[in-house]
Amino acid sequence: MSTEEVWERTINAGLPYHWCYDSFPGANDRRGSSRCSCSACTLANHRDLLLTAGRRPRLAELCALVERVRQVPFNPNITMAELIALSRRRDAPDPGVEVEETEDFERMERDVHAAMRRPPTWDSKARTGPGELLHSAAGCAACR
Repeated sequence: MSTEEVWERTINAGLPYHWCYDSFPGANDRRGSSRCSCSACTLANHRDLLLTAGRRPRLAELCALVERVRQVPFNPNITMAELIALSRRRDAPDPGVEVEETEDFERMERDVHAAMRRPPTWDSKARTGPGELLHSAAGCAACR
Protein backbone atom coordinates (compact mmCIF):
# COMPACT_ATOMS: atom_id res chain seq x y z
CA MET A 1 0.00 0.00 0.00
CA SER A 2 1.18 3.51 -0.68
CA THR A 3 1.35 6.15 2.04
CA GLU A 4 -1.64 7.87 0.45
CA GLU A 5 -3.67 4.66 0.59
CA VAL A 6 -2.81 4.15 4.26
CA TRP A 7 -3.88 7.71 5.09
CA GLU A 8 -7.08 7.34 3.05
CA ARG A 9 -8.04 4.18 4.94
CA THR A 10 -7.06 5.72 8.29
CA ILE A 11 -9.14 8.85 7.72
CA ASN A 12 -12.12 7.01 6.16
CA ALA A 13 -12.22 4.58 9.11
CA GLY A 14 -12.02 7.45 11.59
CA LEU A 15 -8.98 5.92 13.24
CA PRO A 16 -6.97 8.07 15.64
CA TYR A 17 -3.33 8.79 14.89
CA HIS A 18 -0.50 10.57 16.70
CA TRP A 19 -0.51 14.36 16.45
CA CYS A 20 3.13 14.47 15.26
CA TYR A 21 1.79 13.87 11.74
CA ASP A 22 -0.12 17.17 12.04
CA SER A 23 1.12 20.73 12.24
CA PHE A 24 -0.12 20.87 15.85
CA PRO A 25 -2.24 18.64 18.12
CA GLY A 26 -5.81 18.46 16.84
CA ALA A 27 -5.10 20.08 13.46
CA ASN A 28 -5.91 16.92 11.48
CA ASP A 29 -3.98 18.40 8.54
CA ARG A 30 -1.10 15.87 8.24
CA ARG A 31 1.35 18.74 7.69
CA GLY A 32 3.77 17.53 10.36
CA SER A 33 6.32 14.74 10.42
CA SER A 34 6.31 12.12 7.70
CA ARG A 35 6.81 9.34 10.25
CA CYS A 36 6.30 8.90 13.97
CA SER A 37 9.73 8.14 15.39
CA CYS A 38 12.16 9.45 17.96
CA SER A 39 12.06 13.25 17.85
CA ALA A 40 15.71 13.59 16.94
CA CYS A 41 16.26 10.51 14.80
CA THR A 42 19.46 10.57 12.76
CA LEU A 43 17.62 8.54 10.12
CA ALA A 44 14.81 11.08 9.66
CA ASN A 45 14.46 12.99 6.41
CA HIS A 46 15.60 16.60 6.13
CA ARG A 47 12.13 18.15 6.56
CA ASP A 48 11.40 16.06 9.67
CA LEU A 49 14.75 17.11 11.17
CA LEU A 50 13.87 20.76 10.55
CA LEU A 51 10.56 20.19 12.33
CA THR A 52 12.45 18.65 15.26
CA ALA A 53 14.66 21.72 15.57
CA GLY A 54 11.56 23.93 15.62
CA ARG A 55 9.34 21.73 17.78
CA ARG A 56 11.97 20.75 20.33
CA PRO A 57 14.53 23.57 20.41
CA ARG A 58 15.97 22.56 23.78
CA LEU A 59 16.60 19.02 22.52
CA ALA A 60 18.14 20.41 19.33
CA GLU A 61 20.47 22.66 21.35
CA LEU A 62 21.44 19.72 23.55
CA CYS A 63 22.29 17.65 20.45
CA ALA A 64 24.33 20.58 19.10
CA LEU A 65 26.22 20.75 22.40
CA VAL A 66 27.12 17.08 22.14
CA GLU A 67 28.33 17.71 18.57
CA ARG A 68 30.58 20.57 19.67
CA VAL A 69 32.00 18.83 22.71
CA ARG A 70 32.45 15.37 21.21
CA GLN A 71 33.17 16.55 17.65
CA VAL A 72 30.69 14.05 16.23
CA PRO A 73 28.04 15.29 13.79
CA PHE A 74 24.42 14.53 14.63
CA ASN A 75 23.98 13.09 11.15
CA PRO A 76 26.65 12.17 8.58
CA ASN A 77 25.08 14.64 6.13
CA ILE A 78 24.28 17.62 8.36
CA THR A 79 24.99 18.86 11.85
CA MET A 80 22.31 19.78 14.36
CA ALA A 81 23.81 23.27 14.47
CA GLU A 82 23.12 23.58 10.72
CA LEU A 83 19.60 22.20 11.17
CA ILE A 84 18.88 24.76 13.90
CA ALA A 85 20.03 27.58 11.64
CA LEU A 86 18.00 26.26 8.68
CA SER A 87 14.90 25.80 10.86
CA ARG A 88 14.92 29.54 11.61
CA ARG A 89 14.77 30.58 7.96
CA ARG A 90 11.53 31.88 6.45
CA ASP A 91 11.38 28.99 3.97
CA ALA A 92 11.64 26.34 6.73
CA PRO A 93 8.58 24.21 7.47
CA ASP A 94 6.37 25.71 10.17
CA PRO A 95 6.79 23.52 13.27
CA GLY A 96 3.26 24.46 14.33
CA VAL A 97 3.99 23.84 17.99
CA GLU A 98 6.92 23.97 20.38
CA VAL A 99 6.90 20.94 22.65
CA GLU A 100 7.20 21.75 26.33
CA GLU A 101 9.89 19.54 27.82
CA THR A 102 9.09 17.39 30.85
CA GLU A 103 10.92 16.36 34.00
CA ASP A 104 12.28 13.38 32.06
CA PHE A 105 13.95 15.78 29.65
CA GLU A 106 15.35 17.83 32.54
CA ARG A 107 16.87 14.66 34.01
CA MET A 108 18.32 13.62 30.65
CA GLU A 109 19.73 17.11 30.13
CA ARG A 110 21.51 16.96 33.51
CA ASP A 111 22.89 13.51 32.65
CA VAL A 112 24.17 14.73 29.26
CA HIS A 113 25.87 17.75 30.84
CA ALA A 114 27.51 15.46 33.40
CA ALA A 115 28.65 13.09 30.66
CA MET A 116 30.12 15.99 28.67
CA ARG A 117 32.42 16.77 31.61
CA ARG A 118 33.94 13.28 31.34
CA PRO A 119 36.30 12.24 28.54
CA PRO A 120 34.72 10.18 25.76
CA THR A 121 35.06 6.42 26.04
CA TRP A 122 36.00 6.16 22.35
CA ASP A 123 37.91 8.24 19.82
CA SER A 124 35.10 10.43 18.50
CA LYS A 125 37.12 11.80 15.58
CA ALA A 126 37.47 8.28 14.18
CA ARG A 127 33.69 7.91 13.85
CA THR A 128 32.84 10.88 11.64
CA GLY A 129 33.23 9.31 8.21
CA PRO A 130 30.34 8.99 5.75
CA GLY A 131 28.02 6.12 6.49
CA GLU A 132 29.29 5.57 10.03
CA LEU A 133 26.70 4.59 12.59
CA LEU A 134 26.92 7.41 15.13
CA HIS A 135 24.83 5.72 17.79
CA SER A 136 22.41 2.89 18.29
CA ALA A 137 18.80 3.43 19.29
CA ALA A 138 19.49 1.68 22.59
CA GLY A 139 22.20 4.21 23.40
CA CYS A 140 20.40 7.34 22.19
CA ALA A 141 19.52 9.50 25.19
CA ALA A 142 17.03 11.48 23.07
CA CYS A 143 15.17 8.23 22.29
CA ARG A 144 14.52 7.35 25.92
